Amino acid sequence: MGSRRTTVGAALSAAVGLVLLAVGCSSTASGKFAENTRGSGTDEPVVLTLATPMGGSEEFDAFLRNVRTLSHGSIQISAEFDAHHEEGPDFEERLLDDVRSGRVDLAALGSRVFDIRRAPALGALTAPLLINSFDAEEKVLSAPVAQRMIREVDGDGLTGVGLLPGSLRRPFGAGTPLLGPQDYKGRTIGIQESKVADSTMRALGAKPEWFGAGSSVAGLDGFEQQIGSVNGNRYDEAGMIGTSNVVLWPRPIVLVANTKVVERLGEDRRRLLREAARQAVHGAGADLREEENRDLESLCARGQKFAAASPGRSAALREAVQPVYDRLSRDRRTKEYLDTVTALVRDVPAERPVSCGG
Repeated sequence: MGSRRTTVGAALSAAVGLVLLAVGCSSTASGKFAENTRGSGTDEPVVLTLATPMGGSEEFDAFLRNVRTLSHGSIQISAEFDAHHEEGPDFEERLLDDVRSGRVDLAALGSRVFDIRRAPALGALTAPLLINSFDAEEKVLSAPVAQRMIREVDGDGLTGVGLLPGSLRRPFGAGTPLLGPQDYKGRTIGIQESKVADSTMRALGAKPEWFGAGSSVAGLDGFEQQIGSVNGNRYDEAGMIGTSNVVLWPRPIVLVANTKVVERLGEDRRRLLREAARQAVHGAGADLREEENRDLESLCARGQKFAAASPGRSAALREAVQPVYDRLSRDRRTKEYLDTVTALVRDVPAERPVSCGG
């Protein structure tokens, strides 16, 4: 699938029937940025490109709306969706290369890609079975710790802008559902590029296999995906059974920018972008839950099946993934984040099980 570009002041989700506000530019956003920031005291709008491997989604719509509102139109976003979609398991790495090289000014992508080399401390956000609800994710990313964590991505030509809540990832099994550790043993489970996800599957006795966004799941014994991805990519047609009451981890979104572009923006506009991201976290949990329910309704209409893990199997899963926590805790900073996140979510209820009724 090729990428789609829409030049917008604030990209609004088609799912809620809002109209995209076109600002029309014939040159690249990076070129227009350079033109608009030439000299001092200009009031002309800055047009920045933002690319994402995702389609139009409520996951970062609020950020785009906030940029336009807070800047009174002085910063406009040209959004490119489905960037590097279906281009292999390293699709998010390719997008980071685009930001670093200046092909695009900003990107919105999963935090998981940073846990491999660039910012291993972000692995605390996707520790297995820890953040298991939209409310818990929103609470963590609304807390002061999130402002410290986004600084972990700084360096190598990249500057963090903000962290946004994203979809919840659940296990799906071929033939039989993935309910407890025994169900994972010896099976090939598809995951997106992530050191934490890789370690988790190995701890459960499975063989992890990285695959690209939207790629075929044929030949896999299972995979971890969000409900929206299963619906949008029609993965339900593979006949895999979802686990209704197990959330493996969330997929938080990192907003990251080209460092030189951010520096040319000036302090006021840099602060505005970060504030737009910070404000986008509030209320995101309810919006994401509503979006998931819409996708679930479509899946159920097509016959998707779910099964629930018993309390005993859920407890066994938590025990089996302890080595992942031990590994994460070897790094002092990661352990500090992990302890903070654990304390924040301790009393937040788990997400209600997804179900097609009956």
